[in-house]
Order: sequence, then structure tokens, then C-alpha cells
Amino acid sequence: MLQLTPLDASTPIFQQLSTDASPVVLVNIFHVAEADIPALLKAWEADANWMKQQPGYISTQLHPPISDGNI
Repeated sequence: MLQLTPLDASTPIFQQLSTDASPVVLVNIFHVAEADIPALLKAWEADANWMKQQPGYISTQLHPPISDGNI
């Protein structure tokens, strides 16, 4: 199940979205059961391909964890 958790609890995402600041760096942290990793990677790739078509887009990267080697 997807759960959105802000990196900074004092400034929730909806408050951040209402600001007029730029550029923007978006960080998503995923906690995914091992069985769900293939579905996550497929969804992430589809989202990344969509983002690449958007004006102002610069780049997207998916970083695996350094702790246990799982993606």
C-alpha cells in the first residue's frame, strides 16, 4: 500500500506545492515488499517516461538502498 511520508514533517507536501519557489527537487522514498519490487520498477519507469515529456524536466534517477542490496 502506498503511503506518502514527508521528508520534512514541519512542511507537508501540500504546503510545499503552494509555494512559488523553483527549481524543484523531488525525492520519493519507497518502502516496498520484495514481491512488489517488479511492479514498482514498472510503475516508476512509466512515470519517468511521462516526466521526460514535460516542459522544464531535467532528469530522473532511481537509487537503490545501500543497506541490503535490494532495489
